[in-house]
Amino acid sequence: MKDPALCKAGHVTAEGVCRVLLELAVDHFAESGREELMAWEFGSSQQLGEFVHQLAEQGSIELAPADRLEHFDGWYDLGQSPETWKLQW
Repeated sequence: MKDPALCKAGHVTAEGVCRVLLELAVDHFAESGREELMAWEFGSSQQLGEFVHQLAEQGSIELAPADRLEHFDGWYDLGQSPETWKLQW
């Protein structure tokens, strides 16, 4: 976030953003986490990446110069079996 009071220095990778989102969904919504993420249109890492990049375009967050939308490709897809994801626990 751009608000210095809300951020700590450091870079979070696309994988890290995906991992945190899925963990928070499970922690907060338990069994309905999948359905909540689908309803919010975060059913895939590509959708999450589009949202992150929209936030950057609006000036809400800053991306590192090397960050690309395609870095979000394939980390998870709630419509597919977790075995097909790049993100593994």
